[in-house]
Amino acid sequence: MKSIRTSRILGALAVLLLSGGLAVAQSCCVKAKAQGKSCEHACCTKAHADHKTCEKCQAEPSCCDKAIAAGKDCTHPCCVEAAKEKKVCSKCNAKKEDKKKS
Repeated sequence: MKSIRTSRILGALAVLLLSGGLAVAQSCCVKAKAQGKSCEHACCTKAHADHKTCEKCQAEPSCCDKAIAAGKDCTHPCCVEAAKEKKVCSKCNAKKEDKKKS
């Protein structure tokens, strides 16, 4: 009985990790773009009007954040593939702790 419960828990964790549910800490703008929307934060909207990234929400902007601010789509192949699947590129929008280690 314990092995069945353990395998279910491990399976659920694997699904979360593979889907990117726990793997990515992306900005509000990148999350919105992946859903086909625009970020609704006033600070981001104002920054994007000036073709800039929001200093509050994107302290360390990714390539995707910079492209969104410029009114474009990111052209990195990994980001293009993620966008096709309505996901965020986990390579370019890495975990915060991964960035600190680099």
